[in-house]
Amino acid sequence: MGLDEVLQAGWADHGDAPQSVADQLAAAVHRVGTSEQAIPFARLLVHVYGEHLGQWHQGIELLEKLVQHMAGGTTDSDGATLQQGIASLRYASGDDVAAALRGLTTTQRVSALTVAASALAAQGNTTRAIEAFTNALQSANAGLPEGSPTIRSVAVAGNNLASTLEGKADRLPNETQAMLVCAEASLKYWKLAGTWLEVERAEYRLARSLLQAGRARDAVGAAQRCVDLCLGSGAPAFELFFGYAVLGIAQSAADQADAALHSRTAALVQWQAVPQADRSWCQNDLDELKGPGAA
Repeated sequence: MGLDEVLQAGWADHGDAPQSVADQLAAAVHRVGTSEQAIPFARLLVHVYGEHLGQWHQGIELLEKLVQHMAGGTTDSDGATLQQGIASLRYASGDDVAAALRGLTTTQRVSALTVAASALAAQGNTTRAIEAFTNALQSANAGLPEGSPTIRSVAVAGNNLASTLEGKADRLPNETQAMLVCAEASLKYWKLAGTWLEVERAEYRLARSLLQAGRARDAVGAAQRCVDLCLGSGAPAFELFFGYAVLGIAQSAADQADAALHSRTAALVQWQAVPQADRSWCQNDLDELKGPGAA
């Protein structure tokens, strides 16, 4: 199997078998021959060893082997990207976090911190995930270059962390506040980096976070913006279902019974048009929309 096939299979299999994919990557470091291969290889390595396994030190060791293997064979930009991956895992490991980020530019620092935040959240360390994202957001809000891929990384990390905190059963007040900050940041940065699709999904995420924070009326506003974006962009039934579903749920929580019934009906109409293969993604929202004991 060629290296490209290893990477393709790795992305396909890493969710179900992360350790197997990690072992395959460890065995394939010496096969990386060009910058074009090194960057996607490092991206998968950081994702698997960080977000899926929390094997920070093993990931760092492999990235350092890759840097040594590629010595003199990468551009300055690609070399910096590899160092950024090392910084993400080192920060997440908790070993001298200040040193982990030393020497990085603002953009590299923000990217490293957002990757670390997502990895820490996935590993259940929400306290340090919030810390990482807060630091990333502080730097990002000071200004990122227009069109920088880092803008997207802030949006993704904000969504991931907000979603994680929404599902935390024993969420503390400071975590609830952080959840809202993350959801709002995700929306802000998707407006800079994404299409209508990412923006409407960010509005959905914000509505969900606001509901978890007990702010139902504000959630109605975010959910309505989600629906409006879908309607104005010719969204498929899949997107419209989620928009109307969260709108109906928010309206019900805000004691807007007539509006909630209208939104519920609209969501169920869209549900009928969702392709069978996609319906499993909708089940949780469908159950919540129908309520306990509903058919």
